[in-house]
Amino acid sequence: MRRGFKAESERMAAAARTALGLSATDKLCPWRYAEHLGVIVYEASDLDLEPEHASQLLVRDPDSWSGMTLLEEGVHLVVLNSSHPDTRRASTLMHELAHIILEHVPAEVEVSPTGLVLLSDYSADQEDEADWLGAALLLPETALIQLRSRGLSVEAIAQEFGVSAQICHWRCRMTGVEKRLAFRRRAN
Repeated sequence: MRRGFKAESERMAAAARTALGLSATDKLCPWRYAEHLGVIVYEASDLDLEPEHASQLLVRDPDSWSGMTLLEEGVHLVVLNSSHPDTRRASTLMHELAHIILEHVPAEVEVSPTGLVLLSDYSADQEDEADWLGAALLLPETALIQLRSRGLSVEAIAQEFGVSAQICHWRCRMTGVEKRLAFRRRAN
């Protein structure tokens, strides 16, 4: 990840909340944020897929994908795996929105025999940036510090923000929130 990107992500997360009239500790709904950005979001189950393709994507092999972004005539469309739980779809949507916000370009672009443009695989650095920014948008460091300082559990914060406990634990660990709070407790 490029130097200063983590701090930049926290500023972007704060700016996103401000743009939507939210405080630092308010939940940022990924679907509302997508609408604010002009990004169209569909669930795979809403698409008119052939039954065999829908079954492959949503029943037989639902863990092979989480979401994808398409760009057509300047409009971004995100398709989410509707077989995943709400918390995972929220995380996936923020990850895809992060790619859009950061103007990432896929490492490969393929064209199907029917002319459909298929974007695949961003670089490892771009994936890391989208992971970090997407998580910062969902759970900004400022909110984690404030809420954990008030005694809210990681699980309670995750539930309040509509994310998995796993991503909330990851953010608390990766941002150093837990270490800073432990240091404060020892100092008092």
